[in-house]
Order: sequence, then C-alpha cells, then structure tokens
Amino acid sequence: MRNASGVDPQPGDILLFYNSYGLGRFITTFTRSPFYHVALFAGGTELIEAGPKGVVRRDLRSREGGHQFVVVRAPEGKGPAALQWAHSKLGDGYDAKDLVIIALDRIFMHLHLNYAPGDRFTCGEFVASAFEQAGIRLFGDTKAADIVPADFAKLLAPHERRWVEQQKRARSRDGVIPRP
Repeated sequence: MRNASGVDPQPGDILLFYNSYGLGRFITTFTRSPFYHVALFAGGTELIEAGPKGVVRRDLRSREGGHQFVVVRAPEGKGPAALQWAHSKLGDGYDAKDLVIIALDRIFMHLHLNYAPGDRFTCGEFVASAFEQAGIRLFGDTKAADIVPADFAKLLAPHERRWVEQQKRARSRDGVIPRP
C-alpha cells in the first residue's frame, strides 16, 4: 500500500488509484488518465468501493489490486456523511454495462443514452453519488452515472495535477507511474 500524496487519509476522503492492470488498463487508455479506480477511505486500512464484486469494504493490504493511490480530501468536511451513505450501499452490485454506456457517450458525442441501473454502480458513480447524498455535487451538472476516475483528477491540488499532466505526456517504459 503506497500513499503517493503524502497526505494521511481521513474517513470519507477520496482515494484515486494508479498503476493499472487488467480492466484498469482499458480505463486509463480510454480516459487518457493515470487513474483507473476511485474509492472512499473508511478508516484504518480499509476502503469502500464499487468494483466487479459489487460495493464492498476492503482492506488496502489485501492481495487484490489498488495499492498505489493519491488522497483527495473530502470537500467541505462532507466525508463522514458520504461514508455513511456508502456504508448503506454495501452489498449493492457493480454496473459493468455503464462502462460501455460511458464509452459510447464519449466516443459519439451526440449520442446520449438514458440508462438508470438502480442499485448498481461504477466506482466513479459510487463516489460521486456518495457526495451528492451528502449535499455536494463534485462535478457540477455532470450526472454521477457519467463520472469516471479521470474526472476526480480535477479535485487534486495544483502540484498533483501537474504530476498527472506529466504522466499523460511521459509514461515510463515499464508502465509504472512514479511517485508525485
């Protein structure tokens, strides 16, 4: 587990994961961002995330992916409220179909598909929805269902955004993104 931002996460903070593999590589390639996953820090070494196994609470030390991340502070102190909503969604499903819908919407700019899955989430939608339920729209008028991990880079501190831009321009030969 490596927290590249050097900021100790607090419950409800947003964790942005980089150094993708598997499906994550598709996400980083498609969105042209080093970030492939986003989750909410739950405290200690745990997070709550929406992933292929649904909405789960996971230990960052587990063998599962997601060990390199940067921390985005929860806006306006709303982390605990967002986290409370996230806890209420444990066991809900993952929305793999929405990944396809998002891709089609971004490829075909004028195509807008109305898709409402109910109790299934992508990771970006899950975190954005948690903050909406806490009273904050992180991305203005963009619907939570249209949010991808790359969008959360807009919430980083200026020096971290510069790091993201550098990674877009120059990735190392082995695909590993260095620390900011």
